[in-house]
Amino acid sequence: MSRDANSTQEVLKDANERLQSAGTAVADSNEFEMDDFNIEEADHADGTTGIEGDPKKEQWLYLKSSNAFMRTVRRIWYGPEVPEDLAPSFPGKWKFTEKIDKFPMVGLRKRFSWSIRTMIMVVYVCIWSALMCAFIQYYYIKPPVFYRNDGTQIPVRTLTCQSTLFWKGKNNECGINASQCLPFEDEEVYIRCPALCDRGSWTYSAINVGDERIKYTGFEVGGGELREGEKLSHPYRADSFACGAAVHAGIVSPFTGGCGRVVMTGEQEAFDPEKGHFNTGMSVGFDSFFPSSFEFRKLLNGYGSRCYDPRIPVLVANIVLSVPVFYLCEGLYGYWILTIAGYVTLVFFLDPPLIVDPYDSEAFSPLLSLAFQRFLPLAFVLYVLWKCSVRRTLTNGSPLAKAVCWFPTFWLGVMNNVTFDRLPVDRLTITDLKEQAGSFLAVGSIIATIVSCAVVQAYSLWKSGRFRKYLCIYLAFITALFALSQLPGLSLRIHHYILGILLVPGCATRGTSAYLFQGILVGLVLSGVSRWDFASIVETRVALLRGEAGSSWDPPTLDYNQNYPNFISWSFPNATEVQNGDLNAFSLLINDVERHVGTNTTVDLAALIQQDAKLARWADNSITSKGFAKLYLRVARTSEDRSLELNGDYTNAAVLEWPQGRYQEPEPGVS
Repeated sequence: MSRDANSTQEVLKDANERLQSAGTAVADSNEFEMDDFNIEEADHADGTTGIEGDPKKEQWLYLKSSNAFMRTVRRIWYGPEVPEDLAPSFPGKWKFTEKIDKFPMVGLRKRFSWSIRTMIMVVYVCIWSALMCAFIQYYYIKPPVFYRNDGTQIPVRTLTCQSTLFWKGKNNECGINASQCLPFEDEEVYIRCPALCDRGSWTYSAINVGDERIKYTGFEVGGGELREGEKLSHPYRADSFACGAAVHAGIVSPFTGGCGRVVMTGEQEAFDPEKGHFNTGMSVGFDSFFPSSFEFRKLLNGYGSRCYDPRIPVLVANIVLSVPVFYLCEGLYGYWILTIAGYVTLVFFLDPPLIVDPYDSEAFSPLLSLAFQRFLPLAFVLYVLWKCSVRRTLTNGSPLAKAVCWFPTFWLGVMNNVTFDRLPVDRLTITDLKEQAGSFLAVGSIIATIVSCAVVQAYSLWKSGRFRKYLCIYLAFITALFALSQLPGLSLRIHHYILGILLVPGCATRGTSAYLFQGILVGLVLSGVSRWDFASIVETRVALLRGEAGSSWDPPTLDYNQNYPNFISWSFPNATEVQNGDLNAFSLLINDVERHVGTNTTVDLAALIQQDAKLARWADNSITSKGFAKLYLRVARTSEDRSLELNGDYTNAAVLEWPQGRYQEPEPGVS
C-alpha cells in the first residue's frame, strides 16, 4: 500500500474511533457519515485508495484542502468532522442527580416486569381520569344554586367573561329605543363568573362609547367599588361585560371566579370612570344619558353552591399528577399521556371554547363533541411532531432532563392564556400594534428571544451534522409563507399553533436546548388548537376585523346648521351614491342607542327626544341645570325592513350640545 493510502487509512481510523466514543446516532443523518467509509474496500491492487471518483467519499478529504476561508465556509455547510448530539448529563459533584437520572431504568424497569408497570400505570391513569370527571360533574353537570335561609333556591346564570346581562350588542342590536333589551330596571339576577376575567373581559373588537373608541381594555363603563348598605358598586352601563364589571368592583376574584347579585337600576345621567380591583385599571367614562344600568349588591342571607371555577385547582392537580408519569415512563408513553392531559386541561377548564349552562341538560354535549372533533386531527399533528423531532430528544434520553427542562416549558406553553397572552401583543399587524401600548417593545423582545433561540438550536443542529438539511427545510418554509402572503384578498396569519408546528422540527436534537424549546412549542400547539381549532394560515380582511366596522357600506356624512338647532341631517358627499334596493333607509343613534329608522335625511331632535319620556326628562333637567343636553350622534345606512338585517357602518360620533347649537364634527372613519 502506498504512503498516501496509509496516511488516509490512519486519519479515517482515528475519525471512526472518535465517532464511536461520542455515541452519536449518525445513522439518523442524511449527510456524509464516516462509518460509511470502509477502509478495506478502499485498498485497491494498484495502490490507490478508491476514494477518487466517489463524491460522497471525497467530501471529507476535500474539507482538508483549499484555503482557510473556503475551509471555514465548507465546515459551516457540512458540519464538524465528528458529529456530536449527546443527551444532557449531570456529572461532577452532584452525584445524587445521576441516581435520579438512572432511577426509571435501574429502580423500576429492572425490578418490575413490563406487565406490572403497565397495570400500575393503567390504575393510576384511571384514578386521574376519575378525578377529572368529578371536576367536570361539579362545574358542568350540576347547576349552581343559591339557597336562602328558608331553604328556597335561587337559580344562578352562568356567564362568560364577555357576556352581558340583557344588552344584546353594540350599535343597533337592541332595536329602536333599545326595546329588545328590556328590562331596564327592577330585575335581579344571580350570576356565576369564571376565573381569569381580569383579562378575559377585554374587548379585542372596537366598541364605541360616545366619541371614544374602546379596544384592548376591559369593557366596563362607569361603576367602581361602593360599600354603602346593600350596595357594593356604583352603576355600570348596561352594555358592560357583567363578569368583567364584577372583577372590577371586587365582587369576584379573577383566580377563583364566583357568584354575584346583580340588580338592574334603570337610566343614569352619567357614568364616571373609576379605578378597579385586581389591576383592572380605570373603567370607561360616559358623560351623558343611557337608559339602562346595573349594580352589584350583597348576597341575600344564605349560601351558594358550585359558584367557584375549578380551573386553577385542576391545572395544579394535572401538573402534579403528570410529573411521575412523564418522569418514569418511556418517551412515547410519557409524551402521549402528557399531551392528552394538557389538552383535557385546556378544553374543559383552563380555556374552554364554549360556555356550558348546567341548567340545560344538553349543553355539555356540544363541548364534549367539539373536544373530540379537534383532538382527532390534533393527534395526527402530535404524531408527526413525535416522528420528526420529539422522538429523537425523548427516546433514550435523560429522564431528569425531561422532568426539569421539557416538562415545565410544556406547561408554560399550555398556559398561554395566562402567560404569553398577557403580553401587550394581539396580532402582528401594523394596525393592531399601533393601537396597543407597549406592543412594539413586546414584539421586539419576542423577536430577539426567538432569534437567540434559533441561533442556539442552529448550532446544535450544526454539531449533529444536519445543519444543511434543516437550512434547506426552513428556506422552503419561508418561501411557502412568502407565497401565501401574496395571495390576493388574503392576509398571512401565523397563529401560535402554526408557529409551534413550524419550529418543532428544527428542535430535533438531544441537547438541553431541544428539551427547553420542544416543550414550549408543543404546549403552544395544544393551546391554539384547543381554543381556536386549526384556524386558517391565511384569512380574509373581514375575518381580521372580528366584527369591527370597515367591511360594510359606507355611511352618509352628518350635517348640522346652527340656524336650525333642532335639526340634524345627513347626505352623501358623492352625488352618484344613492339609496338603492333593500338598503333604503337610515339609522340614527343618540348616545349609542338607536332612536330613529327611516328614509328621510333630516330629523327633528326635539320631537325625537320627546318620544321617550325618560330621555325627555333628562334633557329638560340638563338644559335647566347646565343650559344644554350633551348628545352623541351617529348615522348609518340600513333597511326599512328590519327582518333583512341589512346595516352599513356608522359614522364616528358627532357631539352636539343641544339646543345651544355647539357642534363638533365626527372624526374621520367608521364605527
